[in-house]
Order: sequence, then structure tokens, then C-alpha cells
Amino acid sequence: LRKRGQVIEPLKELHKDEVRELGHKLGAPDELVWRHPFPGPGLGIRLLCAKEPYMNDDFADVTAQLAKHATDSIKTTLLPVRTVGVQGDDRTLSYLAALSGDEDWPTLQKIAREIPKSVHGVNRIVYVFGDTVAETSLDKITETYPSQDAFDQLRIADDKAMKVLQKHGLNKALAQMPIVSFPVNFGYEGKRSIGIRTMITNDFMTGDIALPGRDLPIDVIHEMVTEILKDSSIARVVYDLTSKPPGTTEWE
Repeated sequence: LRKRGQVIEPLKELHKDEVRELGHKLGAPDELVWRHPFPGPGLGIRLLCAKEPYMNDDFADVTAQLAKHATDSIKTTLLPVRTVGVQGDDRTLSYLAALSGDEDWPTLQKIAREIPKSVHGVNRIVYVFGDTVAETSLDKITETYPSQDAFDQLRIADDKAMKVLQKHGLNKALAQMPIVSFPVNFGYEGKRSIGIRTMITNDFMTGDIALPGRDLPIDVIHEMVTEILKDSSIARVVYDLTSKPPGTTEWE
């Protein structure tokens, strides 16, 4: 249709922040203007699919490099999936790393910022809520394809998280909050996990996370986790600690 000139896209050159500015000038209601952006390629980019674990020849080496960033109270775990990141002008596909243990958010953020500088096989770091993950790496996933079941699970998790955010009047506190499904089962066969990705940005080109306890109340984050975990088919919930760059807003 584009080639035949049958698609009219007057806003295609505008970034997300500019669309919001235009919405205000047109008098659109706040619930529309401040609705969080939906991914242009569709919900599928928030559902990480895999037939088998992502473990290249460098998996053991990257695990060892990552372990150097562990502390007595915060452990590191390399996960067998890959996500999209950005280095310079290029996109990267690299491992997802996890931190677990004490919820010391300033320290977690500091470690998450240090890891990509020295562990080049990692471009995204998350915090795993709940019990500490004892293993330095995991090698199991739940085989996942873009099925109705997988999408329904993701939609429900997204709805629960957004309702908590709206309940506390915090929708405007974030530019965007993608909810992501990824196939790491953390030892619970057949289950998937959910990632919460908060973004604070002025232009959507670069951005930082909403740090719990500073930008978002910790109790609100915990309420999201509790609501999401009411679905017994979800193994763990994680919180994305990665700024943009090196991580992109979306995981895929």
C-alpha cells in the first residue's frame, strides 16, 4: 500500500514526545495523550521466543566475567536468552544478566551500569524479585512460540502492572513501561518469566530507569510483582536495570 501511495502517514516523522505535544495542542484528553506508547512492530516484540537456550561458545567465559561483579549480598546469574541493545550506532544481540539478593536499589543500579563496560557479552541487566538465585548461570528455558497462550499471559501481566500504576496516579511519572515475557523458567518447568521495563526520558532517544525508592515507590513495584505472580504459570518477575544505551527500550 505504501508503494502505491495509498497510506497517509502525516505523523510518521514525529517522535513519541512530539506526538504528545501535538495531542495537547489539539486538546486531546490526558488519558489518551499520556497513554504509554504501544510498540510499532506489534506486541510480538515483547514476547521473547526461543526453541532452545541461547548459549554460545563464550557462555562459560561470560559467566565468569559476570561473577566478578557479585558481592556478599548481591549475586549474578547469566541467563540463556539474548536481548537487543545498542552500542554506538549499532544494534547488538547479547546475553541477559540477572542480579538477585538484597533490594539495595542504588547498589543494584551501580552494578548494572558497570557490567556492560567490562562484560561485553551482556547488554541488559535485570533484578530478580524473590529468593536469591544461587546459580551463576542457568541453562534451561521453556520453549516458546508466538501462541495464543503466550500472548494472553503477557497481556494479563501487562494489564495488571498498568492498573497498579494508574491506581496510584503514577502514569505520568514514566514515559513508558513495557511489560516483557521471556522464556527463562528459573527451574520451574513449563513456566515463563515477566520483565518490568520502566523508562524516564524526554526524547525517547536516550533514557534511564525509574529507580525504585527514588522515582517510584517501592511498595508500588512490589504490588505489581504480587499481582503478576497471581498467575501460577509465571516463574519469576524481574525489574530491568538497564539505561538506554546500552539497552534499548524494548527487549526485542
